[in-house]
Amino acid sequence: MKLFFSDSLSFFHFESGKVQVNLLEGIVFKKIEGNWVLQRLDKEKSFDKYVEINGSYCPAYKLNCGSYLYDGVGSDSWLGNELLNIRPSSIVAVIDCFVLFFNRDGGKRFLVSKYNGEEYSLLEGTKGVSFLDGFIYLQGARKTSSFKKLDKKLNLIWDYKLPRHEPWALPPLLFDDSVLFISPSDEKEEKKTKVRMLMQVDGAEKWTKEYGFKAKECFIHNETLVVSSLDGVYFLSPINGDVLDVVDVSNYKQNERDLSLENASTYIDGDSLYYSNYLIGSLFIYNLSDLTLKKEISLPQGIHIKRFMGKDEASGLYYFYASQPKKEVGNTFLLELDPNNLDAPIEFEPTPDISSRFVATEDTSEQCELHIDITTESLDDAIRFGEITVRKLAMQHSLSLLRSGPCLAEQGLKPDERFNGTIRLVLHDVQGDTAQIDEYLATLKQRVDEWAAGFDTLVGWFKNPDTGGYIRTQVFPRRAGQPEQVRILPKGNPFAEHELDDFVSDLESDTLKLDNKHYVARLTELTEAITSEQSSPQDMATASYFQGALAYMNNDEQAALEHYFTAAQQGCFTGVLSYMDLGGTPQPGQPLFTLVAAYNLIGQDAWSAQEDIDASTKRLTDSERHELDNAAQAIVDDWQRNEVKSFNLV
Repeated sequence: MKLFFSDSLSFFHFESGKVQVNLLEGIVFKKIEGNWVLQRLDKEKSFDKYVEINGSYCPAYKLNCGSYLYDGVGSDSWLGNELLNIRPSSIVAVIDCFVLFFNRDGGKRFLVSKYNGEEYSLLEGTKGVSFLDGFIYLQGARKTSSFKKLDKKLNLIWDYKLPRHEPWALPPLLFDDSVLFISPSDEKEEKKTKVRMLMQVDGAEKWTKEYGFKAKECFIHNETLVVSSLDGVYFLSPINGDVLDVVDVSNYKQNERDLSLENASTYIDGDSLYYSNYLIGSLFIYNLSDLTLKKEISLPQGIHIKRFMGKDEASGLYYFYASQPKKEVGNTFLLELDPNNLDAPIEFEPTPDISSRFVATEDTSEQCELHIDITTESLDDAIRFGEITVRKLAMQHSLSLLRSGPCLAEQGLKPDERFNGTIRLVLHDVQGDTAQIDEYLATLKQRVDEWAAGFDTLVGWFKNPDTGGYIRTQVFPRRAGQPEQVRILPKGNPFAEHELDDFVSDLESDTLKLDNKHYVARLTELTEAITSEQSSPQDMATASYFQGALAYMNNDEQAALEHYFTAAQQGCFTGVLSYMDLGGTPQPGQPLFTLVAAYNLIGQDAWSAQEDIDASTKRLTDSERHELDNAAQAIVDDWQRNEVKSFNLV
């Protein structure tokens, strides 16, 4: 068994029976003669995901112009022209002259069907949309809470009503003349599961049963419903819901209940059943005939197996996704498993010789660049491990407490205040065409720069005389013997526009450094500048929210309430939630009550307080309710006129 390193292991597809796995975004690796080979790096486009089109999986690429390209689909066709304008992540299904996808209008997300040249929209709230056997199955949200079946023109065929707060069901399954919906029984009973069997033709209920386990995944195998849960695998009869058999792992110790990912997955092939439980961290292999345990495989160094990825039909080898949850960068792996040799020892793939050091800049010894050296003959290894190492060390030596903060603290990693954001990566002994090496290095730089400029942007909090504060992490990769690139630090602060995003990142990762006077001073200065200028509506709302947080920190609750309400009026729904934390549940007659009603109109629930708000709304007279609806709609109309998009900060 071998573990292959990766950075963002995500997608795979089959090509002539061979597994092709994407180990880094924009890069596809293929196994050739026992080695993973870098197959594609394209400077003009970046890989997004595989999209199912007419039963085949087509790679989708994001072009520099912002549009998308789908391999195997001619841009001169009707389908090609349609797909160029749709984000792959928004697509539900594509078949001939039919495309089902999600679109946005302001802050509202809605379903769109394009069928035979006509466009149809479903504006009500939806979740769990699936396209099965020529029909659309979905779960309605809020007031339309129900399981529904629609045709391609989004006409309703039937509607199975659900309670107001029905949890999100797993993707439905078809069995004979029926459709199966599987969901947690209700929000207060998270460890239970409810299964409903409905008639496909009219949605009539055949049977409904509740079970004492939490379903995470399900599929039909040999006319049996196989349900993966954190307690094991349950085999249910689709005819009446009876439990036919169980693989029970409830006695295994689940040591890491603090993990955010509670995942359980099952794969059946031949005479074996493969079950992975992320909280236990093991892969269990059972004889399918009698469900006796063949082998339990536990990975080293806190690595957890998440799910089956694919089978290479040529070699018969299986591949499973694995990750190390308490490691931030380079934390995902590909487990290669030979089903005929389950006792083979687990081996990590060989890694290049990697070293790093700080080197003082010419101008001042108080600032340093980070130099990384990688020695290997393989260009593929140099590029792949080069990016993993750059990301890891950039995270480690960044001083902004982003999502990585808690993970790095657990590993005992600390940032270095001297780091000026410059990383120089040098490749030694790499074999291959010089032009190809340089091309790959240029692409590596582009990818790392895009990563560093994204949501989890890396910054330093030290004071640099040339920039006045923020330094953006930049990487300059080269092969040994090449001249070094000179980094010219611009005057002023070219990254100030991104600072607010970094404070939001700290907020979302619960690492706001409000005990650091320099941090608070910069946050105060930035929010005051934003709210006093003509900034974007979202920046204004975000800045108002932070002003509320700062006021609350200074024990000025009245000012905090005012800032939170201002942020809520400007589209920041977190402002509503923070206001309620200080002022209780909104009551009829309050401006906050009307504002919450406006958010309800665009599909925003006030979370745990929503039931109390709904109860108060039901007690209103018809006249009061009409007045509330009009006032809430006026707020929504104003948002739409000013192109305000509602958003949450956490």
